[in-house]
Amino acid sequence: MSVGSTKDGRFYVQYRVPHSKSPKREYFGRGIEARKAAKERDAEVKLMKARQEDVRESDVYLDELAQTYIDHEKAIGKKSIKDLTELANRLNRSYLPVLNHAPIHKLKARDFDKLALEYKGLSNCSFNRYLAYLNVIFNFGMDSDYIEKNPMANWWKRVKKQEKPRELEIGREEIQAISDNAPPHIQRVIKIIMNTGCRPGQTELLKIKYSDVDYENKVIRIRGTKTIRSDRYVPVQNEFLEVIKEWEKEARTEHLVEFRGKPIKCINGAFLKSVKRAGITKDVVPYHLRHYFASILVARKVDFKTLSVLMGHSSPAMLFSTYCHSVDGTGRKAIEKLPRF
Repeated sequence: MSVGSTKDGRFYVQYRVPHSKSPKREYFGRGIEARKAAKERDAEVKLMKARQEDVRESDVYLDELAQTYIDHEKAIGKKSIKDLTELANRLNRSYLPVLNHAPIHKLKARDFDKLALEYKGLSNCSFNRYLAYLNVIFNFGMDSDYIEKNPMANWWKRVKKQEKPRELEIGREEIQAISDNAPPHIQRVIKIIMNTGCRPGQTELLKIKYSDVDYENKVIRIRGTKTIRSDRYVPVQNEFLEVIKEWEKEARTEHLVEFRGKPIKCINGAFLKSVKRAGITKDVVPYHLRHYFASILVARKVDFKTLSVLMGHSSPAMLFSTYCHSVDGTGRKAIEKLPRF
């Protein structure tokens, strides 16, 4: 139990509470009045301890709620360690210096305005993404009964920026050029995304194993993370199944994508080098392959419900149907409309 101050001059009281590994820290702001309030709270905590009473916690601050959220996500395992580390870094560099001066229920629109200024020069997409992380934490706090309301909800509705639709940056010839100039594992990446429409990276693509390939039913299981029923089964063409069989004969891991006999965690660097070697100056990333997959099917008149199932998107309408019905019939017809690659 003690009164302390941060590097930027904010006073706090730190003490331990039952059933918590980390000490509780309450902030009181800067200045003489803040220091006085911190000392009063410290005295109150010490008195409760002396009386062998449970310390009654006061207000919830963002640092505490955010750590609870991160611990929760680690426990359920839906988000990668990389994503949670990025969130923790953003909390320490950006969110907490601006918003941890007051308890959550006392945060005002002007506090969030200060935070928004830090992201002023970013694209609309990045601006929305970075502030959406914070919104998720507050919504978690509400759902878990840590806080009564989301203090940024109304503010967020006003400032959220309109994002331009993702434009198709590449065509078939350019994709072929990238593949021709790519190392074997990136060639595999291109083939898999172009045949399944899976999300690049660790969320879906790099999770696919040979055990996920059902040769009899001609489908591949995609282990997703973004939908209510996250796993889905995507029909694939016979030619691609034959390619996978050849890969499996030489495989040194259980994953479809490997490099030097080991599973890999990131494809961006090698993909971008392949783009450069192909002489393409556009800002092409692996996600454009998934976008191309979808665009081709839309252009060939595949209905949006079927496409959303194949892509792993959820919508209110889709909650009334099952994945298997769409994939068994119209899904296979849709896949047959893809160009051979």
